[in-house]
Amino acid sequence: MRDCRGLPEFVFNLRKVETAQEAFDLKGNPSIDLNWWRTKYATDGAEHNFTFVHSAITGGRFRKDVKAIKPEDATTLTLHDEAVLLIMQDEVVHRRVFDPSHRSFVTNFGSYIKAGEYGKTKFYAVSRQMVLFAVERRKARRILQSKAGATNKDYLAQKSFLAKIDNGGLLLANAKTRARELLTAALATLK
Repeated sequence: MRDCRGLPEFVFNLRKVETAQEAFDLKGNPSIDLNWWRTKYATDGAEHNFTFVHSAITGGRFRKDVKAIKPEDATTLTLHDEAVLLIMQDEVVHRRVFDPSHRSFVTNFGSYIKAGEYGKTKFYAVSRQMVLFAVERRKARRILQSKAGATNKDYLAQKSFLAKIDNGGLLLANAKTRARELLTAALATLK
């Protein structure tokens, strides 16, 4: 659960420090300055974000939220990684995720993840609730990082990327088809 950000790991030790920020230690978490742990599929070596949704495919309580699909069905859906790039927690709170005209709109079972299981690549459609839960877990991660004094590069890049969409500098249709590419470019400008 730690690697998918479901249950963050941290140490809060005030013994040798004078500030709360110094007392927080996130070192047990992979990818300290990013939203998610970046890892590779064992099946093909492709890099991906390991999110809460990836861990949910093995949990019985999420059985209704993650459904196995055929690889060809995934071509009609949005990759989960890209779907969450267009959403901030504020859009969830203000229910913009239910407005088909808004950039954060989430279709129920409209996104998918790819997972390696027993040496095979499998695809899963993801419910709207799982997408929104991933957004909430990402926000919790960002808050914890800020308390520990870590700068989340993904957050800074995402804010820049979404501002371009919201200000009309980037067409939504273009942003949806190139979300990962555009966010990677925004990340590169932060380094």
